[in-house]
Amino acid sequence: MPKFTYKILNKENKIEEGSVSSFLKRSAEKKLTRDGSMIIFISRESSAFLKKDVPFLPSGFSSVERVNFFRNFATMGSVGLSMVEILETLSQQVKSNQVKKAIWKMAKDVQNGQKLSETMSKFPKYFPQYIVETVNTGHIAGRLNETFERIATDLEKDYEIAKKIQASLAYPIIVVLTMAIVLFALVLYVLPEIASLYQDLNKPLPQPTKGLVAVGSFASHYPFYIVGAIIIIIFLFFLLSKIKRVRYLIHALQIKIPIFGELIKEYNLVSFFRSLESLFASGISLVQAVEVAKKTTKNEVYKKTLDGLSPILLRGVSFSDAITPFPGLFSIQTRKILRVGEQTGKLGEILVRITKYFERSIDYKTRVMASLIEPIIMVVVGVVVGGIALSIFLPIYQLINIV
Repeated sequence: MPKFTYKILNKENKIEEGSVSSFLKRSAEKKLTRDGSMIIFISRESSAFLKKDVPFLPSGFSSVERVNFFRNFATMGSVGLSMVEILETLSQQVKSNQVKKAIWKMAKDVQNGQKLSETMSKFPKYFPQYIVETVNTGHIAGRLNETFERIATDLEKDYEIAKKIQASLAYPIIVVLTMAIVLFALVLYVLPEIASLYQDLNKPLPQPTKGLVAVGSFASHYPFYIVGAIIIIIFLFFLLSKIKRVRYLIHALQIKIPIFGELIKEYNLVSFFRSLESLFASGISLVQAVEVAKKTTKNEVYKKTLDGLSPILLRGVSFSDAITPFPGLFSIQTRKILRVGEQTGKLGEILVRITKYFERSIDYKTRVMASLIEPIIMVVVGVVVGGIALSIFLPIYQLINIV
């Protein structure tokens, strides 16, 4: 029989916790309120099977859930609910059982007197350090609800930018995959028929057709070898990408790719500067803010570069001067704007301006990405389709000439 975990306020105005067995949640609620108690919280317990890490079940904290977590926390906090009540409620709004348990643990820790930022820091997989530092600063300043709203807004912007980039990349990927499927079908089913016809007539195949027929013959006779090779290549790629040096080389190549490279750079910069601005505005020193904000970047080249800035900044060097040796990662325009902010004492405002600039730049680039990539894709498709057409129609043309 299913069990429901509950927290109630009994008729003596004391809080009780426990679990009750019932087939339906409504029946469990009736049992608990029969003597006049008021339900604070009730939730069905997950089965032992669901508590395990099952590969096909959700096990992460999605971007949308993370945004909703902080937004709803701010909303419930503004109406006077306690942190424990808020956390217990929010734990029911996530799909992953691991995240549920993490939020439940946070609620218990807060109930035992720990600060929210301290208990958040125990789950870096779900709450990165820059969020923990921002929450801690907001807690000290007594502006926790405002801080949660700001975190939710920043996370929402990051999510929107990531979606725009994914959408801009989807078009060329879909075209290439479709072209590969069509090519595969022609090589496997159309060209063998032409080859069979030539064989019956005892005539040699043209070289382009012969090459594609050979590829198709190999694919039809050894499909498992091809599938196995693809799986091994993908596995090796992911395995090698776990090695820091290899991952660094891959990321260094990514930012040098025409068109996409600039987009990848700006995505990392907008994440870094938004976090830096949020931390700096919360009252954290620039050195500490840079140290924390660097963890929001996804590219290893940026991470390694920012890793080396702390010793330089501690010596009193300005941030704009510290990033001067890296013109390939931080543009001259960015450095000049930062220098103006440092000289005028308005670095916080300048960081906001830089963040908005990169947001607008990414928005523009993603909107025009299709028009930039489309001519390149059309050329590639034309060459491939032309090659296939030549391989198919050249034998037919020769047969007509023979007849």
